[in-house]
Amino acid sequence: MTDSDSSQHGSDTATPDIDPPRRRRLSAIWLIPVVAAAIALYLGWVTLSEKGPVITVTMRTAEGLEPGKTQIRYKAIVFGTVKSVALAPDGSHVIVTADMTKQAEPLMREGTLFWVVRPRLSASSGISGLSTIISGVYIEFDPGKAGTTADSFAGLELPPVIPTDAPGTEFSLKTTQIGSISAGSPIFHRGLEVGQVLGYDSSNLADGITIRAFVRDPYDKEVRTSTNFWNASGVSLTTGPQGFRLQLDSIQALLAGGIAFDTPLGVPSNERAAPKTAFTLYRDQASADEAKYTIRLRYLVYFDSSVGGLATGSNVEWHGLKIGQVVDVNLQYDVTKNTPRAPVLIEIEPQRIQLVGADGPIDPETVLKSLVAKGLRAEIKTSNYLTGQSVVSLDIDPKAGPAELGTGDTYPVIPTSPNQFDSALRSVNDILDRISKLPLDKLVLQANDTMKSFQDLAAGPEIKESLRSLAGALTSARELIDKAKTDLAPAMQRLQPVLDTAQQSMKRINSTLGSFDQGYGGSSSFKRDLTRLMSQVDDAVRSIRVLTDYMQQHPESLIRGKTRGSN
Repeated sequence: MTDSDSSQHGSDTATPDIDPPRRRRLSAIWLIPVVAAAIALYLGWVTLSEKGPVITVTMRTAEGLEPGKTQIRYKAIVFGTVKSVALAPDGSHVIVTADMTKQAEPLMREGTLFWVVRPRLSASSGISGLSTIISGVYIEFDPGKAGTTADSFAGLELPPVIPTDAPGTEFSLKTTQIGSISAGSPIFHRGLEVGQVLGYDSSNLADGITIRAFVRDPYDKEVRTSTNFWNASGVSLTTGPQGFRLQLDSIQALLAGGIAFDTPLGVPSNERAAPKTAFTLYRDQASADEAKYTIRLRYLVYFDSSVGGLATGSNVEWHGLKIGQVVDVNLQYDVTKNTPRAPVLIEIEPQRIQLVGADGPIDPETVLKSLVAKGLRAEIKTSNYLTGQSVVSLDIDPKAGPAELGTGDTYPVIPTSPNQFDSALRSVNDILDRISKLPLDKLVLQANDTMKSFQDLAAGPEIKESLRSLAGALTSARELIDKAKTDLAPAMQRLQPVLDTAQQSMKRINSTLGSFDQGYGGSSSFKRDLTRLMSQVDDAVRSIRVLTDYMQQHPESLIRGKTRGSN
C-alpha cells in the first residue's frame, strides 16, 4: 500500500468533534448587592461631602438641651444638632458638642455668638422665646465678622442686644453711676428710640464705668462731637423758683432705664462723631444743657446771717437770672470775735452773660471788680417760699459804700449786704422790745378803773329812773291816743307812726335794762343798744314837738284834718 493509499484511507476515517467547555455566567441576583454597595458608597460620599465641622460650645448649664434633638439655628434655618453634653472637668460649666452642616462651615469663625433660646421676660425686650414652649429650646447663633475659622466658642447667658450685621455705630459713654441702665436699655433721640445699650464695663471703678451704646442707622449721623448724652431713666422731680418740675422721657425708660442724646441749641454741630468716640454721660438733661458753659470762675462769699435754704447746687443769680451755682456751704466760728459766719463757695459762668458794646475781649474778673466798686453785693434771697429754697443774689446796692473785690486764701471774696428779711426781722424785734418796755400793767389797771366807772354810771339809779319815766310817759300817751282814736280827726293819724317808734324804743329799753348785769365795756352790746335807743327817742320827741306846734296853729285840724297846701 502506497502512501497515497494510506492517506486516502486515513481521510476516510471519521474524526470525532470535541466542544469547548462552556463559561459559567453570573446570576442576576448578584446585581443586588452590587447596587446596594454602590448606593452605600454614594450615600457615604454625599454624607461626607455635606458633613460640616464639629464644634464645642461652653454653657453655664445644659438646661433644656437634649443630644440628638436640640437644633442649632440661624435665621430659622437648621445648621446643626447637639451631639453630646458633658460636664467640664472643673464642674464650672458644661461642654456642648454639636455636628454642623457643610453650609455652616464658613459661618464658624471667631466672634460667632451662641445662646440658648428659651422663654424670657425682661423690661427692655418684653416677652421672647414663646415658640419654644411647644417646639422646645434650641441654640441660636450669630456669625461673627469675617475672620479666622474657629471650632470652639463660649455661649452667652442672654441673647445679644442687636445682630452683628445691624447697620449703625457704637459709641462709648463714661459715667460714675449707672443707675437702672443695663444691656438692652433703649437710647432716645428727641423722643424716638434709635438704639440700645449693648452692655457696660465696670472692671475698673476707679476710672468710672464705660457703657457701650449702639445707635442705629440713619440716626447715628445725628451724633456729633458736641452732642450730649444723659441718663433718661425713671422720673425726675425737681423744685426751683418756678415750682415743681416733673420730667419723664418715656414709660419704657421708666421700666428699663434709658439714655437720651441731643446737640445743644446754639452750639455748632461740628463733624460727625467717629465710631467708638467717648462721651460723658450726664446725670440728667439739665446737667447736659449746662455742659456748654466751660468757663467757671470761683469766688467766696461770707454771710453773717442765716444761710438756711442754701445748699450745693443752689442758683447764683444776677437780675433774677442764673449765672452760676453754689459749690459748697460751710460754717466757721471766730473764737476771737465770738461770732459765727458761713463761707459760701460759688461758681460764676461768664458765658451766660452776653457782653455788648465791647470792642474786643473783656476779662470777666475785671468786669466784676468794676461792678463791686459800683456797689455790687451778694445776699441771700428766698426763691421759693413753699420749699424754703434760697439763692445767692448779686445786685447793685445803692446804699453800699466803696468796696473792692477781696483777696482770700484761695479765691477772691465778694462783699455782702445785709439780708433784707433779717433786717426786717430785727426791726420787728426792736418794736417788740419797745412794746415790752411799756407799763402795760398800769395801763390795764387804768382801763379797768375806767370800765368800772362806766359800769357804775350806766347802772346808776339816775339813768334807770329816767328811762323808766320815759317808758311810763310813752305808755300813757299810747293809752290816751287809743282812747280818743275814734273821735279824733285824721290829723291824729299822723301820731300813730311816732307812737309805734316809741313802742319799739320801750321794748329796747326793757331789753337793755335786763342786760345791765352783763359787760358794759366800750364795745359791749349795751352801749350800742343805748346809743341806738337814744337816737330813736330823740327822733320821736322831735316828731311829737312838730305835731304839737301844728295843732296849736291849726286847732281845726282835730275836726277837719290837715288841709291841702298846709305846712
